[in-house]
Amino acid sequence: MQTKRSQFYQRFLNNKFAVILVDLVLGLLAIFIFTKIAWVFQPVLSFLSIVAPPFILAGILFYMLNPVVNWLQHHGLKRLLAIALVFLLLIGLIVLAITRVVPPIESQLRSFINATPTYWDDLVKWVTALNNQQNIFSDKQLSQFATEIQTWVSKRGSTILSGTLSSLSSIISTVGTVVVTVATAPIILFFMLKDGNKFTPMVLHLIPTKQRKSFGDMLHEMNVKVGSYVQGQLTVAIAVGIIFMVGYSIIGLRYGLIFGMLAAPLNLIPYFGSALAMVPALIMGAIQGPKMFIAVIVVFFIEWLLETQLISPFVMGSKLEMHPITIVVVLLTAGSMFGLIGVILGIPGFAVIKIIVVRLFKWYQQVSGLYPSDVSNDNLQPTPQEKVDNLK
Repeated sequence: MQTKRSQFYQRFLNNKFAVILVDLVLGLLAIFIFTKIAWVFQPVLSFLSIVAPPFILAGILFYMLNPVVNWLQHHGLKRLLAIALVFLLLIGLIVLAITRVVPPIESQLRSFINATPTYWDDLVKWVTALNNQQNIFSDKQLSQFATEIQTWVSKRGSTILSGTLSSLSSIISTVGTVVVTVATAPIILFFMLKDGNKFTPMVLHLIPTKQRKSFGDMLHEMNVKVGSYVQGQLTVAIAVGIIFMVGYSIIGLRYGLIFGMLAAPLNLIPYFGSALAMVPALIMGAIQGPKMFIAVIVVFFIEWLLETQLISPFVMGSKLEMHPITIVVVLLTAGSMFGLIGVILGIPGFAVIKIIVVRLFKWYQQVSGLYPSDVSNDNLQPTPQEKVDNLK
């Protein structure tokens, strides 16, 4: 009996394929069960929808401002004084933006909205003239295409308007969430900057002694990966926005400040952001004429050179080590599940999940006995914390 049991164990349980298959089945079963009892977690999701936004905003600002606070503290200032100085600097930048940057952008935005019908007519004329030169479509096809676009825009506008009027409570709820986020995020940020270095020891104190080093290495790796990504992406996005605003202003593109400001948040989307930011600028350049259209392309080319050859290599000190296909899949999945927030935060979120999964898999390699050669090779590799210590 014992021999038969040993043979069954060796053939069906003591191999990688069987373990992976069992884990896959259990994972799919867990997902299926979760879909059936998702209503149980609805109060938790509602609570997170209120609590998460201020913590996310505070966390992003923390990764941007914490290096500045550490630098000031390293040069002799007490930490509380350094935090107060950084807050004053941040408030000053916000006031400067409201008084100097927002008014011209608001003026251009109003002018753009008022002139949209005129620009639509100009765009139709430009496309018609281009088509007459190349003979791509007949006049009837162009007229039908323009009519269909106008009808679609009109229907979408009516749908949005009716949906807006019928969902006033949702709008009020969204405004309330924004107000709560803006009001509470600075308070959370203050305590993150003040006591952020106490978070890891406090968490490690709750972990069993044997697992503390491994868990601490995991937290350190997550902090480095997410911090470098947030700092790098925001810095690059701000730089790209400034480059576009300056470039569009130099060539005289109408509403260049709006298009440049739009390029900054769009650049937070890897691979697609800059291309999306280029589309409205190219349309406006085409309306202004062929020379302006070419000038916009030149500005985009200069920005691309500066971003890829100078800004990104200098700022992005640590990469997430993801394949481009993985990034695209994560963007599509997170975008379909969580919208724009998912597109922006999907990459760092996936990086955190990847670190946890890799750590758990390495732990399983050690305890399962199914990966003896892999475990021996992994033991020769230094941990992220050991790499930092070696650099020091």
